[in-house]
Amino acid sequence: MRGIQEGKAHMRQSLAGTCVLVVEDEVIIGMMISSEIAHAGGIPVGPVTSVAAALEEIDSQVIDAVILDAKLIDGSAEELAASLKEHCIPYVVTSGYEKDNLPRGLRGAPFVAKPISAPLLVETLVTAFERSPRPLASTGARKIEPVEGMQGAALPDAIDRASPLLVVPARHDETDRQ
Repeated sequence: MRGIQEGKAHMRQSLAGTCVLVVEDEVIIGMMISSEIAHAGGIPVGPVTSVAAALEEIDSQVIDAVILDAKLIDGSAEELAASLKEHCIPYVVTSGYEKDNLPRGLRGAPFVAKPISAPLLVETLVTAFERSPRPLASTGARKIEPVEGMQGAALPDAIDRASPLLVVPARHDETDRQ
């Protein structure tokens, strides 16, 4: 039990006040992702369901990172991805399709397949943010700090609740039993 609680605490701190725009055409899924961003310490914006709405959010406030569904209500997310690259805003693409079947403009981006594993999504977002060329001092963006316990095999222990969307395989170590 102690290992699970520590994992949840690490996940709550891993996005440390980072403003994350959730762009997802299915509102319920977007709300679940937003909830996980908040649990990880981030500040969720949205969800928004279209490229147009996402661009409005980006123009109206500082967005540190974006979780981007590949298919939106007004079409492919390729146009939005190009804008994010232009503004040096890191993003992670999510989709029920395999990465090889994504539109060409999305294939090179960090990717998390649906159904989404919340710890994997957070880790991928942290990594994308760390690798971003965005000049933090001039934008007011906050740097995400990697957190012990959010790497590799430890990820499934980061949350202890089940969800029909956020699938986390059960894994038990000797350390979890102490």
